[in-house]
Formats: sequence, structure tokens, C-alpha cells
Amino acid sequence: MNSKSTSTVEESLITQAIGRDFLQYAKQYDIHDLARQVDSDAVNLIKEIKVILDNTALDDSECFLRIDDIVKAFYNHNLDTSRYWELE
Repeated sequence: MNSKSTSTVEESLITQAIGRDFLQYAKQYDIHDLARQVDSDAVNLIKEIKVILDNTALDDSECFLRIDDIVKAFYNHNLDTSRYWELE
């Protein structure tokens, strides 16, 4: 173990237990199915962003409305950004 580690013995044991439990859970699924789901989610987000960028109703020249909508799309997909913390 790294001498710079600040984890307590309890934290290390909990981490190991969680890792074992997660591995058991993950083995129930085909890794290719998980990858397809991630790809599908990413494509859906890209499609949402394209709709926002193509939205002619958002006509502010600085694109603040588009940026806000894109950030909201990220949050709707549980992807946060530290730049727009006020949306949390």
C-alpha cells in the first residue's frame, strides 16, 4: 500500500467489499450490452444538442439560451459541469 494513503483500515476494507460486490453484479451483464447502452445514451445526447443548436426560436446572438439548454440536456443525462453550478 502507498505510504501516502490517507484511507483508514475500515475505509480500505469497505472499498474492497464494494469492489467485490460490484464485480459480482457486473458479471451478470454482457460487457457488450453495457457498451451499447453507453453508446446509445451518448448518441441520444448528441441528437438533443443538435436539436438545440438548430432551434431557430432561440435567437439570442450570444447563444446564452442555447448554452443553457445544452447544459440542461447534460444535467438531464446525469452529466454535470462545474461551470454552471447554479443549475444544480
